[in-house]
Amino acid sequence: MNHVDDRLSDVAKLRRQAEKIAREKAMHSSGGSEDQSTEDTLAMLHELQVHQIELEMQNEELRHVQADLNAERTRYFDLYNRAPVGYFTLSELGRILEANLTSASLLGVAGNARHVPEIEPR
Repeated sequence: MNHVDDRLSDVAKLRRQAEKIAREKAMHSSGGSEDQSTEDTLAMLHELQVHQIELEMQNEELRHVQADLNAERTRYFDLYNRAPVGYFTLSELGRILEANLTSASLLGVAGNARHVPEIEPR
C-alpha cells in the first residue's frame, strides 16, 4: 500500500467511526426511537448545514495559515542557512543541535547542515 491508499483507508475508517457515533447519539437523544418529527429533522438538517459551512470556513482559514507558515519557513531557511556568518543552535549542555551552512563549512562538515556531529563544548 502506498501513502495515498493509507490516507484513503484512514478517511474511510474515520467515516465509519463518525457514522457509528452519530447513530448512537441519535438513539440516545431520541430515547431509543428512530422516529423523529419533520420539524426535528429539518432543524437537525439546518444545524448540520451550518456546521458544515463553519467547517469549510475553518478549513479555508487553515489553508491560508498553512501557506503563510510555509512561506515563513522558506524565509527562515534562506535567512538562517544562507547567512554569511555561522549560526548554531545549542542544547542546554552546550552541544550543537543545528548549524547553518556557513557553520557546517567552518566545522568541515559537508552537506546537510542540520546533521552536525556532536561536539562537546570546551
